[in-house]
Amino acid sequence: MNITGEKKMFQLIYTTFVLVCLRSMIIGHCLQVRCLERERAALVKFRDQLIDADGRLSSWSTQEDCCKWEGVHCHNKTNHITRLHLPGSYPETGINPSRLEGTISHSLLELHHLSYLDLSYNNFRDVRIPDFIGSLTELQYLNLSYNYFFGQIPHNLGNLSKLLYLDLNRIGGYSENLDWLSHLYSLRYLGLDYVNLSKGTDWLQAISKLSYIEELHLWSCRLPDIVPSSLPYVNASSPLAFLDLSSNNLTLVSTIPWFSNFSKVLSSIDLSGNNFLGPIPDDAFKDMKSLSYLHLSDCGIEGGIPKSLGNVTTLISLDLQSNGLNKHLSEIMMNISHNKLQCLDLSFNNITGPLPNFSRFSLLKTLDIHYNHLNGSIPKGYLQLPHLVNLSLRSKKITGPIPDLSFCSSMRNLILHENLFNGTFTQTIAGMFKLERLSIVSNLLEGIITENHLTNFSQLNYLDLSYNSLVTMQFSSHWVPPFQVEELYLEGCKLGPEFPKLVRTQKQLRYLDISSAQISDTIPNWFGNQSLSLVYLNASCNQIYGFFPDNSFSMLNFNNQNRIDPALDLSRNQISGYVSFLCGRSILTRLIDLSDNLFSGQVPDCFANFQSLTYLNLANNGFTGLIPNSFGFLPNIKFLHLRNNSFSGAIPISMMNCTNLRTIDFGKNRLIGEIPTWFGFSFLHLEVLSLHQNEFYGTIPSNLCELRYVQVLDLSSNNLSGVIPKCLQNLTSMTRKDGFNYFESFPYSVFSLSIDGVNLMWKGTEVEYKNGLRLVKLIDLSSNNLVGKIPSEITKLDDLVGLNLSRNKLTGSIPQDIAGNKAHIISILS
Repeated sequence: MNITGEKKMFQLIYTTFVLVCLRSMIIGHCLQVRCLERERAALVKFRDQLIDADGRLSSWSTQEDCCKWEGVHCHNKTNHITRLHLPGSYPETGINPSRLEGTISHSLLELHHLSYLDLSYNNFRDVRIPDFIGSLTELQYLNLSYNYFFGQIPHNLGNLSKLLYLDLNRIGGYSENLDWLSHLYSLRYLGLDYVNLSKGTDWLQAISKLSYIEELHLWSCRLPDIVPSSLPYVNASSPLAFLDLSSNNLTLVSTIPWFSNFSKVLSSIDLSGNNFLGPIPDDAFKDMKSLSYLHLSDCGIEGGIPKSLGNVTTLISLDLQSNGLNKHLSEIMMNISHNKLQCLDLSFNNITGPLPNFSRFSLLKTLDIHYNHLNGSIPKGYLQLPHLVNLSLRSKKITGPIPDLSFCSSMRNLILHENLFNGTFTQTIAGMFKLERLSIVSNLLEGIITENHLTNFSQLNYLDLSYNSLVTMQFSSHWVPPFQVEELYLEGCKLGPEFPKLVRTQKQLRYLDISSAQISDTIPNWFGNQSLSLVYLNASCNQIYGFFPDNSFSMLNFNNQNRIDPALDLSRNQISGYVSFLCGRSILTRLIDLSDNLFSGQVPDCFANFQSLTYLNLANNGFTGLIPNSFGFLPNIKFLHLRNNSFSGAIPISMMNCTNLRTIDFGKNRLIGEIPTWFGFSFLHLEVLSLHQNEFYGTIPSNLCELRYVQVLDLSSNNLSGVIPKCLQNLTSMTRKDGFNYFESFPYSVFSLSIDGVNLMWKGTEVEYKNGLRLVKLIDLSSNNLVGKIPSEITKLDDLVGLNLSRNKLTGSIPQDIAGNKAHIISILS
């Protein structure tokens, strides 16, 4: 072959090779892109109506093949889209929420083969569930739970006859009848938690028609009560295994005949938050052959437990907390099968008697019997439970040494507080290597606790030994504990006199209580850095002196998941210096108490960011200067104590914004000016107003008569003039026998020590009222320049306990009703 022929042959081979490659690329591309264009366009329209702030759907823009998009699944053979899985992040994961918003586009109707749709845990707020979803007739799985829909659930969801799984838990909205449910013949799972079904009188009839239902969730649906005569027929072969009717206030006696039809297969029943109106009927659960979980908390159960429950040998978890059980614990335990029981909660009842032998319940992992009326000591071996993980025992009358728990090597949470345990901190606890929470609050323990008692607790994150006044803590200054606790409570223990060096080693500490711990020391410099992570500090009632570190408490980013709110309590010490450290406090702080110290100087004007502050007490210090104007930017402040300082100037007008105030105690300062007239319309919830011993002048504004909830009005020892307003009769709280509601606003223990205390003048003597403040109804206008007669209208304040008008320039006689009926008041009218 000549050169020309070879060249042509090479070109032919090369051209053929290129064509083969191109064909392969085209075919490969076609095989690679599985997405059908019509369905891809539908998804694009769906995406365009969503708000995707976190970029979860970024792959929907960067990849051509929609079958590879986030949350999209296509059929392996037909390439049709069959699944759309786009749930938001679950709150319990602790991950920052990633949720879609906007509206759900009807373009999903183009997905004719869609069998699975999950849009749960997103933020489709204030929109209705789209009606068109009822036309996605191939759906077998539909989950819209944990969104914020409103309005009625569309009844055409009943068209989804192939549906196996329907989850509408906590979506909001309502349904006036449930007839549409009866058309979902194949349904296995139904979740309607927190959907308002109060008008759905047919709910039981509709559910009874679901022949294949296996799991039913109807928590807090306001279900109408069941009329026994209208109980529907139920197929005894129904596979219902999980039933949750909790928090509906149903009369449970009427429901028993209905769910008894499922006795052969029911494995989990939750009827908590309903009402038995007495004891559990003997036949309630007698035929439950598969029952593993039974939750009957807060059901108004009285008496004991029926013997028939002892025949349920499959029981794993039994929750009877918050009822009226009042039998002996030994009698109750005789009627509970020990075969498989792992969790038992009998807390918050009226159960009596000593602790029986629990060792036969050898599989127990959780035993909670706190807040009952148990007594006596616990013999050795009675808690020989090798699998026990959680033990909570609080009954106030259980005596003797801490029980022998040497067999409980799996223990993680041990709560023994508020009993009468005595003796020393036992070594049987020291062997619990997995212990995470230890609380032995308020017992009669004594002796010395050293590092040897705690050295094995490498997983400990919560330690509370408070209120064991005979216990002395002695830790080596060089000891580095094996644990890092987040919460450390040592209130009322002998911890001092030095500031505890144990705190320095705890780098994850968030909650610290070392109050009443006999500490007589300065606050070390290292505590300034240590306290940067603290959420809660209570160091009150010690003899701590010197300055408080200026760089403390800069908790600006804090997610509180604890039962105790952020707080700073340094009261009743001898701490001195300025309080500039307050400016770094968290905006979530609810309580600041610096009272009874030696602080001085001006209070910094940096309170504008304290949006959650509810209680502020700066009383009995040496503060000077003006009341900070930023106090007026405390929208939630309820209790404000500035008593016995040297504050001067007028009350800032910005404080008229503090409309939630309950207590104003500004007594014993150098405040001047007229009493603001805006008190009467700004502080409509005020219960205590004390301006005692200042330099206020002018007349008593009649607007104060608008303070209908005031029980203590103390304007004594000022320069007030004019007459006593006749409208004081409008202080209606002094005409009825009710009282302060301090604790309604403070469910947390941090506030229980400080709030219920106000200093009042009584018969010329300053008295601190703590526990009896609820009963005090007092008006003190003494030591002013008031003139005129005592208004007879004041006699209409029938529940007034104290009235002091002495050392004024009043004229005329004492009104007869006061003189005749209130001798205890007469004594202070001189």
